[in-house]
Amino acid sequence: MGIELKKYYKPEVIEYGELLTFETKMVTFPDKRDRTIRVWLPEGYDGKRRYPVMYMHDAQNLFVGAGVDEFKWYIDREMRALKNDNIEVIIVGIDTSDDRGSELLPPYKQDAGHPIPHRPGTPEPTACGHLYADFVRDYLKPIIDENFKTLPDAANTGVGGASMAGLQSFYMALRDPDVFGRALVFSPAFAIMDKSCMSLIEQYDASRLANSRIFIFNGDQNIDAELLGPAIEVYRVMKEKLGLNPTQIAMLVDSRETHYMTAWNKYFPESMRYLYSEDNSRPSPPAHTQNVPRR
Repeated sequence: MGIELKKYYKPEVIEYGELLTFETKMVTFPDKRDRTIRVWLPEGYDGKRRYPVMYMHDAQNLFVGAGVDEFKWYIDREMRALKNDNIEVIIVGIDTSDDRGSELLPPYKQDAGHPIPHRPGTPEPTACGHLYADFVRDYLKPIIDENFKTLPDAANTGVGGASMAGLQSFYMALRDPDVFGRALVFSPAFAIMDKSCMSLIEQYDASRLANSRIFIFNGDQNIDAELLGPAIEVYRVMKEKLGLNPTQIAMLVDSRETHYMTAWNKYFPESMRYLYSEDNSRPSPPAHTQNVPRR
């Protein structure tokens, strides 16, 4: 892309690692809208070793010190703990805009009974998820790969988010599995899709996901109670009809959790272990049994 980011980015205060931000244009949209990009680098990043990358939506809610502290995934703190599991990943966050409902809406047929949330006074969302996905794949990813030490192949490149961003991440992983081989899909808004969309998944060529990993999480309280059924249905179709095995797709449900950052923060480490560990073929032992002596 010929862009030297060192001329543009600025460091942000962060508890762990290094957070850099820069501004760019979303050139795939007709209005070339502005966007803030936040790049989190692991502690010890020295420009020599190469790292996997996770592209995440709603970036102002991801890191300590960025945006409103009440709404946080605290990903920098969680990544610090994950270093003990030899999981070190560059996180590239894309800020949310007032047009979030459109940007994170894939071009699927929508269920008229589940309107897309949007800010009062703004137009009804229209599907622009394909333009957003084009921006990440064709513009942002090349910039990141050119300016940072990344492992650019699909096996080391993920996309993730929650709610509408979870749906968009799922869409991007299925649309371009040769680019995004890892998908973090939290509390996905599958409920907004028309039932006919399930046939698109049932007819999907599963061989395209041979080297992919998809991690789905859902709660069962508040909004997540409405999203749980469709999420389970998608998981079962992917597993039973497409034949994905436990190393390719996993789903975790916590009936106590709701549609909120505290739940997504809680299960973020587990998802990253599944997506980026060298061997995810075995389930981790339950936490409460790990230190219990054998009799």
